[in-house]
Parts: sequence; C-alpha cells; structure tokens
Amino acid sequence: MRRRSRLAVTLVTLLTAAGMIVGGDPRDPVLAADPIQQAKAERASIQAELADQRARLDELRATSSRLADQLDLAEAELADITAEYERVVSLLTQVRGEVREITEQLERLRAHIDRMTDRLMAVSREIVAQDAELRTREALLQDHIRSAYEQSQTSLLEVLLSAPSLDAATNQVGYLVTLSEQDQVLADDIRLIREQLEIKKDTLQQGRESLTEARSVAVEQERILRHRQRQLWRLEKETARLRAAAAQKRAEQESALNAALDAKGDVAAQIEQNEAAFRQATSLVNRLVAEQAALAEARRLAEEEARREARRQSKQLSAAGYRWPEIGARVTQEWGPTNFTLEPSYTYQGVYYQHFHGGIDMTVGCGAPILAAKAGVVVASGRPLWPYDPGYGVVIDHGGGIQTWYWHITTQIIVQPGQVVGTGQVIGYEGTTGFSTGCHLHFATNINGIWENPRYLLP
Repeated sequence: MRRRSRLAVTLVTLLTAAGMIVGGDPRDPVLAADPIQQAKAERASIQAELADQRARLDELRATSSRLADQLDLAEAELADITAEYERVVSLLTQVRGEVREITEQLERLRAHIDRMTDRLMAVSREIVAQDAELRTREALLQDHIRSAYEQSQTSLLEVLLSAPSLDAATNQVGYLVTLSEQDQVLADDIRLIREQLEIKKDTLQQGRESLTEARSVAVEQERILRHRQRQLWRLEKETARLRAAAAQKRAEQESALNAALDAKGDVAAQIEQNEAAFRQATSLVNRLVAEQAALAEARRLAEEEARREARRQSKQLSAAGYRWPEIGARVTQEWGPTNFTLEPSYTYQGVYYQHFHGGIDMTVGCGAPILAAKAGVVVASGRPLWPYDPGYGVVIDHGGGIQTWYWHITTQIIVQPGQVVGTGQVIGYEGTTGFSTGCHLHFATNINGIWENPRYLLP
C-alpha cells in the first residue's frame, strides 16, 4: 500500500511539473495581427473598386448613347435640303466633345482594369503560397497525430516504471503533454489558413468576373467609337458643301442689305447711330442682369408657365425648350461676322470683328405676330434704347443668365416690364421701327452678357 501511495504522489508531481513546462501559450492571440480581418478588408477594398468600375461602365454606356443620338441628329440635319450650316456645325461641335469624353473614359477604364488585374494577380499569388503552407501544416499535423497514436500504445505508468530516473520520467511525460499542445496550435493555424483561403478565393472569383465584363464592354465601346469617328469624319467632309451654300446665302443677304442701305443714303450717320444703339443695348443688358435678384418670384411663375406650355408645345420646342418667335418666317440675315456695313463692331470669343450681326433677322410680313420664344419675365418693352435707337422692342428674361430680344416691332405695346409671359404668347407685331431696311424681326439671344447665336437654342 505504501509503495502504491508513493507511486501516485510521484505521478501527480510529474503531471504538475509537465503542466508548468507547457502551461505558457507561445502565441498571444490578442497581440497577433488578425489575418482574417486583413483578408476581409482586402476583399472590401477590391469590392469597392469593382463598384466604382461598374459605375464607370454605366457612365461610358450613357455617353456612348448620347454620341449616337447626336451623330444621328447631325446626319439627319445634313440630309435635309434646308439644312442650316450653323446648326449642323453646332451639332458636330457637341459630337466632337462627346468623342473626346468617351476617349478619356476608355483610357481611365483601361487604367482601372490594369490596376485591378495587378491586385487580383497579387491575391492569386497569395492563394498559391497559402495553399502550399496549408499542405505543409496539414502534413505536419498528420505526422504528429500518427506519432502520438504510436506512443500512446505505451501507458504513462509504463513510462514511469521503465524510466532510469525520476528526471528522465519527468522529461518524457513533459514531451508527451507538450506534443498535444503543439498539435492544438497547429490545428488552429490550419483552420485560420483555410478561412483566409476561402475569403481570398471568393474575392478572386468576383474580381475575375467583373474584369471579364469590363474588358468586354471596353472592347465593344472601342469598336463603336471607331465607327462613330468614321461617321463624324464623313459628316465633317459633307459640311464643306453646306459651308459653301451658307457663304453664298450670307453674301446674297448682305448684298441686299447694303443695297437697301445705300438707297436710304447718309450711310456714315446710320452706322454711327447703329453702333451707339448697340453699345446702349449692351449697357441695358448689364443693368438688367444687375436687377435679376428682384425677379426671382416672377421667374418661378415663368417656370411654371413654361412647364404648362411645354406640354402644349412639345412638338415645336428645342431640347432647351425654345421655339421660333415667328411662324413660317424666312431668315434674311444670319448671326455672326458680316460685310453689312450698318452692323457695329464686336469682339466675340477674343476675336475683333469690324461688322458683326448679334442676332438673326427673319420676316413673315408687316404686322405678323411675334411670339415669346420661351416662358419668362418681360424686363423691357417699348423703346428702352432711346435716344440711341428709336426702334421698339421687347426683352424677356428666362433665368440662368439668358435673355431673348425682339426688335423693330411695331409701336403697339402689348406687354409690360414685370409681366410673366408663356411660350408662344404674342408679345408684339413685326414692324420696321428704328434702324431698319424693311419689315422684319431682329431676334437675339444674350447669355451672361454675350450675344450668342440664337440657333443654339432654337429647334
């Protein structure tokens, strides 16, 4: 009995010593970096980039669609025998802008695809390396388990009894217990690596699918862009024909205007008066712009009226919501630089022109109704340029820095400053007041203080 008791005490002592030997955990999970969170963070980062890539693809498709619409519209305009050169040139200018935008978008998309390809290749290399590490650790764990199983065939008691000394028995028992703790750590590592691999493989699959779609879209959009560029080049060549016709038409208009002016005599005095009137018109624009803050409520009402009118006049309106101010009018003088000596000088986009026509002249006939090109607020009527210009006219503010001017109308005043008018509402009648060579309407658009081509706003 005493021998058995001493043996039990010895066994407990050895187990306690072994516990002290292996009791410390070689790895502190609190201090170690969390590879699972790192893998998830990497996946979230790549998913965010893929979402941005999808947004870029949507933007590219939308721009490509706008380009197609603009080119088709330009082609239709050119096919029309009554095509206006300025209108077609304006459309082609927009088309060239769309082409540049798509080209830049494609370059950004290709750069993004290259970056994502590099990131996914790095993820793929990490997967290969961790796969190898996983296999190594699994093989090591299998060896440990097999060794432990073989050693377990010898009982702990036999180890104690067969050991030459107490120190040797302690070392052997400690080794057996330590081996078990190491196996647990190894199993935890294997579980961790497997979870990391699952996250990374999922990230890689999502990335490859998105990159495949992006490459496909890029190739298709590049093909469409090349086709549209060829279409644009063809249309630009055809505008040469239209340019020649426009130049001939402008020359005929200017010749008729100069002949009418010569017939009236005193050309120099008329030119001086017209230049003074033009300067006064510009001054009036600046004053009206300064007063725009007081027109906020009237503009709101005008916008409401514009929405109502849009539903009724949609077929007669441009994309910007404007219509021609006369029905069935014939254009007698275009906007822009001219040889008509009565026109004042003007600097447009940094270029000085000795004679420049700041609007479009059109005619239906004396007394024909003049219509508001778009809903807005009347800011001037009657003879607002007197005494520099005795002509009668109306100025309408449409908000956003846009004004439309209607000049040479009859002396019959039917709208007043501050009055809200709707699209197509009669605001006066065609006349020949002021510096005029005959009944016509001078229609002008002033945008933020600059006399722009009205055709940019008209349908």
